[in-house]
Parts: sequence; structure tokens; C-alpha cells
Amino acid sequence: MRLERLSVAALALAAALTSAAPANADDVTYRNERFGTTASFPAEAFPNQLPAPTNGDGLGWSSPEGAEIFIYARPREPGETPQAVVGQRADTDEVTYDRSGKRWAVVSGYRDGRIFYERYIFRGDLVHSVSIRYPESERETYDKLVGPITMTLDGPARD
Repeated sequence: MRLERLSVAALALAAALTSAAPANADDVTYRNERFGTTASFPAEAFPNQLPAPTNGDGLGWSSPEGAEIFIYARPREPGETPQAVVGQRADTDEVTYDRSGKRWAVVSGYRDGRIFYERYIFRGDLVHSVSIRYPESERETYDKLVGPITMTLDGPARD
């Protein structure tokens, strides 16, 4: 009985990890040299790399349909919390979904007539993020990519 429960638990864990992992060899896994931020996404969804910012905090990619993804990190502001990030988004964007925990935040909605979805993880004095933006006309394509992509976000603490 105990072995059976362990097997079920192991299968559930394996399924959860597999669903959050990159799906195939055509995925791009970006690692930021400055902060160590990493995330993966399907190359065909965002085939065009955007010009790199001069500060080295991350990179962006776009699609011919107008979708964009940005993977980056930044120093954490003193006293900044995940809940504060959600509040800032609500001050400037039409937020339709938000959740936060002790070391993470997710916020989604509309900005400049496009859908946005952002995930933040707080590690030490860094905030790692992935931001996906796309036209509402591309919702069917990009909505299903948001969860798997944003769950690959990771990054070390720098204290």
C-alpha cells in the first residue's frame, strides 16, 4: 500500500515537472549572463530576437503577428514585495488577473490594446521576470503558451 502511494506521488510529480519543462528541441532557453535569469519558450512562437538593451538586464523576442516576450531581471527595490508589483501594474494597466505569494507574483490584463501576462520571482535582492504580450486576435495561439513558458522562469539570489 505504501509503495503504491509513493508510485502515485512520483507519477504526479513527474507529470507536473514535465508539463512545466520545455516541450521539444526547438525551444529557446535564454540565460542572462548578468543576473542568471533563465526561461524557455518555443522558437517558432517568438522567432525574432529584439535588440539587446545596453544595461544587459535581459532580452526580448517578437513574432510577425505582433507577440513579444521579454526575459529579464532587475535589482529589487528596498522593501519591495510581490503585492507591490501587482499594485503597480494595476495603477498603469487594466488588470484582469493577479495572484501573489511570499516570493512570487503573476499579473495579467490589457496594456495598449494588447494582452499581457507577467510572472515575477523574488530571489534575494533580485526580481526575475518573464513578460509576454500579444494582440487579442492571437489569443488562441498565445494563451496556451503562457503557463508553460512562465513556469520555466528561474534565477538565483544575489544577496
